[in-house]
Amino acid sequence: MINKQKTILVGLNEINFDYVNYYIKKGILPNFKKTFKLQEPIKTESEKEYKLLEPWIQWVTIHTGKTFNQHKVFRLGDIVNYPELSQLFEELENKGLKIGAISPFNTANRLKDPAYFVPDPWTKTNSHGNAVIKNLYKAINHSVNNNTESKFKLTSLIFLIIGFLAYVPLNRWQHYFKNFFLLSRPGIKALILDSLLADIHFSLWKTKKPDFSNLFLNSGAHIQHHYLFNSKAYKGNQKNPDWYCPKGYDPLAKILVEYDYQIGKLLKYSNLNLIIATGLHQQPHNKTTFYWRLKDHMKFCNDVGISNIVEVQPRMSRDFLINFDNEESAQNAEKKLNDIIMLKDLKKIFKTDNRGKSLFVELVYSDNILDEDSVFSKTFSIKINKFKNQVSFVAIKNGEHNGEGYLTSNFPIYKKSKIKLTELKSIIIKAALSKI
Repeated sequence: MINKQKTILVGLNEINFDYVNYYIKKGILPNFKKTFKLQEPIKTESEKEYKLLEPWIQWVTIHTGKTFNQHKVFRLGDIVNYPELSQLFEELENKGLKIGAISPFNTANRLKDPAYFVPDPWTKTNSHGNAVIKNLYKAINHSVNNNTESKFKLTSLIFLIIGFLAYVPLNRWQHYFKNFFLLSRPGIKALILDSLLADIHFSLWKTKKPDFSNLFLNSGAHIQHHYLFNSKAYKGNQKNPDWYCPKGYDPLAKILVEYDYQIGKLLKYSNLNLIIATGLHQQPHNKTTFYWRLKDHMKFCNDVGISNIVEVQPRMSRDFLINFDNEESAQNAEKKLNDIIMLKDLKKIFKTDNRGKSLFVELVYSDNILDEDSVFSKTFSIKINKFKNQVSFVAIKNGEHNGEGYLTSNFPIYKKSKIKLTELKSIIIKAALSKI
């Protein structure tokens, strides 16, 4: 056992605690139940505008204690462009604490000497650890950012296997092998990824003994977005087609059971301050919305005549970032992408956010795309026949963002039932410094 008081922040991104309570009543989440008894969940309030209800905005708020209007970080991965923002990680390190982090969301590694630091798959910042950890991060980065491709990079697979052998205990192998044979089922790849991140975190936490550590898990958010209508906790009228997610199959229950298992491991440590936060949560989406993702972002840019590209960075789901060598090229690309529409219904394909030499692009077309569908721009004389060949189906949207989040712990934090999300940073720091 670890003697010195430790603190872990577990980010269960966007998890809806109303659904957690449903499964608690069904008797399948004993460790969530135990935690909720120790600290009744506190609601957190974040932004009011829906466009600001993105997790990469909310988690920057948690880490900095600032609202969006104060920190201005709007894009996933953009935290690296704001070196003036003080994050709780380096603040705690400056207080003399040893810090560890696995996939901290939209976080820049500004630590001088972390115990370990594995960035999220979308933020370009330094990882810290041995060669196995660094190569494992590269493999996770590739697998997440190419999640609609059927082919898997051989080197990524090798590094994942090496990481698995190095950090996953024998008593967990059955869990992975069982789910490996269920890979074709909805949500299983996401379940395996979060299982791996959590097991790696637990192994590193026990051996490196950081004073404060952060584990961020996103698969529950992914599953709610894509398969919420299949949850037994969902009582609405929307349904997923059987070809998409079979009737009677509940991916949300499976990921919550895994989270419950991981919480249970941590609850065994009496000298651990465990803080669980969601940032925000999801509520049911009330219409049929398709998500699509470009298969080859650079190829598509070349096909529509976008030039002077420095790099293209795939981001979550349907989003990607294009960096240019000059602002004029970015402006020209913005005009082209904003002018491209679907021929059959004249709906926009893309939405862009121009920040000088970079474009953050969302593929916003939300209807079904058929084999014969074409996109075009009359202004720029662009036409791409059989556009479906250029995209991969990602999901049918089931869950949408709600700015209210949740906070709980294995020790009493507050008697308040609701706080501002900006208050969470100080709560975490006080816990890490053993001042609660």
